[in-house]
Amino acid sequence: MILIEHGTIITVDAERRLLADGSVLVDGGEIVQVGPARNVRPPRVPDRVIDARNLVVAPGFVDTHVHLSEHLNRGLLLDDIPVDRYLPDWLIPLYSVMTAEDEEHAALLAGIEMIRTGTTTFCEAGTLFDVSAVAGAVDRLGMRAILGRWTWDLESGPDRMRQTTAEALRANEAMLETINRRSGLVRAWPLLLGFGTCSEELIRGAKALADQHGVGWGMMHLASHPSRRTRDRLPLATLDGWGVLGPRTKLSHMVYLDDADISLLARRSVKVSHCPTAGLKHIKGLAAHARVPEMIAGGVCVSLGGDSGNGSNHFDMLRMMYLVASIYKDARLDVGVMPPETVLEMATRRGAESLLMEREIGSIEPGKRADLVLYDRDVPEWRPLLNPLNNLIYAATGSSVRSVMIDGRMVLDEGRITTVDERAVYARVETLAREQVRRAGLTIESKWPWLP
Repeated sequence: MILIEHGTIITVDAERRLLADGSVLVDGGEIVQVGPARNVRPPRVPDRVIDARNLVVAPGFVDTHVHLSEHLNRGLLLDDIPVDRYLPDWLIPLYSVMTAEDEEHAALLAGIEMIRTGTTTFCEAGTLFDVSAVAGAVDRLGMRAILGRWTWDLESGPDRMRQTTAEALRANEAMLETINRRSGLVRAWPLLLGFGTCSEELIRGAKALADQHGVGWGMMHLASHPSRRTRDRLPLATLDGWGVLGPRTKLSHMVYLDDADISLLARRSVKVSHCPTAGLKHIKGLAAHARVPEMIAGGVCVSLGGDSGNGSNHFDMLRMMYLVASIYKDARLDVGVMPPETVLEMATRRGAESLLMEREIGSIEPGKRADLVLYDRDVPEWRPLLNPLNNLIYAATGSSVRSVMIDGRMVLDEGRITTVDERAVYARVETLAREQVRRAGLTIESKWPWLP
């Protein structure tokens, strides 16, 4: 039993309570009490008491769209590379030579970054080959996650990228049976790459698999500006006609929507993962075209996603929240658009809802799992603490994350990762990244002459 007492508690609960002098009692992996410090009474002597008088306590963030494997080559793609050449010239060659160890360490690196910036749960974007190896890495980190394997059937490429519709569906079914029968915090969904890479048969098949296994499914959709002439322009009405839109459907990016699209998403209770940092870097036209405030106003569940190591380039939810709270104010010339309360919900409650975990995580409430982030108030961005929500959304940085609890376990304790050897991961990633680039046959010496 752990008692976190006398802290500033941002609950994001049903009443959206802010407690100036609050306490949280955790027993095992469950939150059993939360409220004013005077009202939280442990039934026995706690195993640990955390003095939170100089801490802010908030729910762990939920990142609903991340490409784990690309973290191994984060920052490789320079700004003079056209976005349309990312996949054929760079990412596909890199993925084609990725090993199980590469994927494992990319996941470890990404997970460490997420933990250190307050993310406790994530959903992979469907770009893994060795899902079991990555599941083992995520288990070691102690994170809560949904994983998905590389799935498409319309694109060609190196041998490991080619698969028929039947092969893709069989591989996903095997993944679901293998991962979802394990104990622990890691699960799997059928997660398609999208962008015009998936046939109607594959999309229908993924939805059928999800229904059969009682899980969600997802794909990337409507992400690119029409001028780029990509193949992700499949109308939402067509998807609806195929019978694949519903409460267990998660669509990522979703930039180019009209009023009818928004109404359809809300009517079918489709979940949307908005990826602001990647959208800006990939020049998707967010400020001019994304209708995130309109989706939220229309009743669509919209969460946040970090995307990729060469798109967003980071998985820091605090930076994503700041952007979402800012860019749409400017785009609409309205300071009342996307208030901090709404943005925090996107990163917590709405993320949990998108991953069908709203009864388990996303807020600090009795009966939910103990996924908590403790921020150090004794840093400049938290002083003065006049409005905790404004400090969190507009000022806080990942450096103020002091401790992180996932399912009642301290995975970051007073600034120290407790579950893996952090320095060893960094050292191995440096070696693996260079070896992967060389195996892929990418000539980078002229652009990166400092690399050994």
